[in-house]
Amino acid sequence: MTNDLRRRLAVIIAAAATLLPAGCQRASDGGGAAGGVVVVNAPAAGEVRRVLVAEGAHVEAGTPVVEIAVRDDAAQARPVSQPTEDPQARAARAVTSAQGEIEAARAEVVRTQVEVDRLTPLVASGQATQGELDGARARYYAAQQRFQRAQDAAQGAQSGLIAARSQPSAAAPPVAPAGRVVTADATSAGTVSVVSARVGDRVAQGQPLATLRADQ
Repeated sequence: MTNDLRRRLAVIIAAAATLLPAGCQRASDGGGAAGGVVVVNAPAAGEVRRVLVAEGAHVEAGTPVVEIAVRDDAAQARPVSQPTEDPQARAARAVTSAQGEIEAARAEVVRTQVEVDRLTPLVASGQATQGELDGARARYYAAQQRFQRAQDAAQGAQSGLIAARSQPSAAAPPVAPAGRVVTADATSAGTVSVVSARVGDRVAQGQPLATLRADQ
């Protein structure tokens, strides 16, 4: 090869080198970095809970940039359990119910007793049969037994109310939030240029949240 041909090849190589972009870089695998710019994307769909860095801040690779609350669909699909009734309220309701039963049983005793009193002289005068009187007396005795049971139930309900009032109220268990929290992390070290996510924003998976200028 002559010296003239070598000089021509050198000129061609130098000219080709000047045509290549000075900042051209290969994008890192899954990192979203190209030309010194790193894009931080949302790892999952959800709601922005916190922005952990400010524009102009320098971060290292793996630094959390944005915190996202991801809804747990399986947890939301489960039925919400009803809160347990307060023991005092339950005992008070039992007392009220027992008192109502006492009044109903007392009224039944009075009604059946009136019927027995009405039939007694009629049987003596032959205007009513002994069977009618016996039936009225059986109903009267049943009403008395019902009244006694109602009184016993009322006493038990009253004792339950006193016991419930003497016990401290149990604190309601904390409710765990339905979902989980994930973070969008910087894939390489650099300076935060722009943060496009704001607290409360709904974001989709893969949506850009921030831009970094990668360290050279």
